Amino acid sequence: MIKEIAQKYENIQKGVGEVMGGALIETSARAILKETALRMLKRGKMTVGEIAEDTGLSLAEVQRLRKTLDEVTQQVRNSQ
Repeated sequence: MIKEIAQKYENIQKGVGEVMGGALIETSARAILKETALRMLKRGKMTVGEIAEDTGLSLAEVQRLRKTLDEVTQQVRNSQ
């Protein structure tokens, strides 16, 4: 009985680890894509649509990044 419970617990731990590991990798990948999109936005050589297409981020997400970047840039200018 104890061996069965221990085996089930190990399987649950393994399954949770695989799921969480996958989620962590996906989260890290999205963070990298957002950083890449921000760099592209800062360069100003591509449209928001092109950046969305090239990174795989949604148009709305890239637009939010553009808005945030514009707000931060304005705050920096105002503080100087």
